[in-house]
Amino acid sequence: MMPPPEVSAELEEFLREKIGIPPKIEIKPSSSLEDDFGVTGDDASKLINTFAITFNVQPGDFEFLRYFNMEGFSVWPFSILTRYLLKLRGVKDYKNKEPITVGMLQRAIELGVWDSQRVSEARSASPGE
Repeated sequence: MMPPPEVSAELEEFLREKIGIPPKIEIKPSSSLEDDFGVTGDDASKLINTFAITFNVQPGDFEFLRYFNMEGFSVWPFSILTRYLLKLRGVKDYKNKEPITVGMLQRAIELGVWDSQRVSEARSASPGE
């Protein structure tokens, strides 16, 4: 297993600007976009798209629903309808979302592509933080 990547100054600056993270809050490789910084739904989609363009990261096998819920996805009965429509379109529904950490973003920058298995190693490599 690889050691967790260090957060580059460029990635830290990007996250502070795009999410609005104040300087007093530390950004660590283990920081979760959703749990620590509240990035979800449409905001997550915009952030990931801007991230990919800014850092020239190819989408690879990135699947939004593996990591985030869609905007308004949890409101019943719309969640049932949405799941049904996605299933009809052949979109995989991930019951347990995998959190995206800053370390995963950093690893994707290093790789130049989102490789779910390899970027996930960055999340699991930093349990002691």
